[in-house]
Amino acid sequence: MSSTTPPLLPNAAARPKGDGTPGFFVPMAKSVLVICIVAAVCWAGFVVLAVVVSGSAWLQDLLRDADLAWMPGSLRWFGRHAVAVNVAMLAICVAGAVAAWGLLRRHRWALWTFIVLLIGTAALNFAGVWVVDDVYRHLGVHLPTEGMANAMRLRSELQSQRVIYTSMMLVTSIAFAGLHAWLALRLLRPDVRRLFVKAP
Repeated sequence: MSSTTPPLLPNAAARPKGDGTPGFFVPMAKSVLVICIVAAVCWAGFVVLAVVVSGSAWLQDLLRDADLAWMPGSLRWFGRHAVAVNVAMLAICVAGAVAAWGLLRRHRWALWTFIVLLIGTAALNFAGVWVVDDVYRHLGVHLPTEGMANAMRLRSELQSQRVIYTSMMLVTSIAFAGLHAWLALRLLRPDVRRLFVKAP
């Protein structure tokens, strides 16, 4: 009984799977793209609303005649620049969508734009904390101290709300700042940066 030697198979190396893109990269870029597009649509609506309201005669008469000393300066500033603020937020969302699209297309400018937006939005979150705290502080100063039996109770409740909401926003801002910092550092690691070496 004779045996035959099976033919030798070619020594071929296994092909690497994928293009070496980290697993988090594409889902992250796609989710940011969708979120920024939805947010941009919402802010575009706010821009239209701000334009309509800011140009109305009744609002101009109200702002001209009313004593607005009770209103915090930050809110008065936002009221005077409502259109510009909404346009700026719209521009940030559009920039985020463009940067996310650029990440998917492996454009180097998109990587740095995205990182700058991460840092900028983290800073805006802390600015929002200051605005909320300023509103509560200002309202507390203008609460009546005489002539109201429940003035002390109102002041105590307002102070409690100030602590609760300011603390919640501060903790949230710190958490998002940590997330943004981690993501920025992760995007700067060699396994991500090499995706953009030959990109335009």
